[in-house]
Amino acid sequence: MPNTLIPIQTYTLTTTAASITFSNIPQNYTDLKVVASLRANSTQNWGDITFNGGGTAISMRHLLNNSGSIISQSYSPLRFQCNTDSHTAGTFSSAQMYITNYTSSTSKPISMDGTQENFSSSVGQHIAAGLWASSSAVTSITITPDGGGTFIAGSTVSLYGISNGVKATGGTLTVAGGYAYHTFTSTGSFLPSQKITGAEVVCIAGGAGGAGTLGGGGGAGGLLYSSSQTLNAGNSYTALIGSGGSGGATQNEGSSGSNSVFSSLIAIGGGGGGRGGSPANAGRSGGSGGGAYATGAVGTGTTGQGNNGGAGVSNENSGGGGGAGAVGGTATSTVPGSGGIGSTSFSTWGAVTSTGALVSGVYYYAGGGGGGGFSYTGGAGGNGGGGAGGVSTGGAGTAGTANTGGGGGAASYNNSTQYTGGAGGSGLIIVRYPLS
Repeated sequence: MPNTLIPIQTYTLTTTAASITFSNIPQNYTDLKVVASLRANSTQNWGDITFNGGGTAISMRHLLNNSGSIISQSYSPLRFQCNTDSHTAGTFSSAQMYITNYTSSTSKPISMDGTQENFSSSVGQHIAAGLWASSSAVTSITITPDGGGTFIAGSTVSLYGISNGVKATGGTLTVAGGYAYHTFTSTGSFLPSQKITGAEVVCIAGGAGGAGTLGGGGGAGGLLYSSSQTLNAGNSYTALIGSGGSGGATQNEGSSGSNSVFSSLIAIGGGGGGRGGSPANAGRSGGSGGGAYATGAVGTGTTGQGNNGGAGVSNENSGGGGGAGAVGGTATSTVPGSGGIGSTSFSTWGAVTSTGALVSGVYYYAGGGGGGGFSYTGGAGGNGGGGAGGVSTGGAGTAGTANTGGGGGAASYNNSTQYTGGAGGSGLIIVRYPLS
């Protein structure tokens, strides 16, 4: 997996400073690196380093070349080489420190090296290794001149994060096949730590509810895909997950699903199933359209997001809701329409993130809900989380599967009993980008 050095923050002093502090260090890198060029008005040739305000023991061992004499010693606190007034005017030390696994709950290994610059043979050089004995993550780093005094103008310290290729936080992170996947099953924030170009986004809206008795199946939530999004470092992007629409009671139409939104992408909620009975309502339009009862008009899908609902027949059976992969099924005189199947274009994503509906080794998203009927088996739910229509032995529609955008199944009629349609499934957003 690639490792990348990502700049976090740099201080270049234009006046004196009693200390330099990096605070609120991001926690989404594997390791940290600090690079320093220092000079201080001080009697000591060191810049002392503390983490999180200090107070936890640091055990260090270093080799020091002091004017040709090699010294090996243990010491605390952790220290950078730092030029002082005893060194040639205008010269600065050079030092770097590497902190491994800085977010872990165990002690943090540290390595460092540095040298003082002086236009003579009198110059200090050192290498060191040690351990910060704390279970806390490193959230701040402070450097202070040893022996008092201040750092002078021109001193520069830079903090870098070491990235394993993951460039953002938010959602559930999965790394596979050279990609990072951030999966949102509920509304959350996506925060890049560096600029991401070429990000892919799948945005699925909430599915619609199926209608009450005899009505049409709910349309699937719209499925919208972007192949190349640019997401800027430090910008927080809201991943808004649309909820599923409620199922219609008795002979009411199903409610449409809610939109899912990420950046400029707006996936449209599925259209509710058309109500049964007289007068018949058309299926609602949406990401995918709701199925229709009898001669009512089908709900239309949104171009590029979903398909139309299916048509009903006579005064008994209704059409299925549209899916992301196909129109809703048309009812016959004996069988209500099935829900339109969902999309299979992101089956690989489903396998990695454990989302979608798995059917015969393939992951589907955004299937339509099955239609309702009169004392018959309800229409089948579309692959991709679509709920089935109610059956004669218990006519309530089946809900769409959560986080698939599946439409809810409509209710069927049995023995003068009215039933409620199934609710639509909630939406989903997945952001994918290459680790390199």
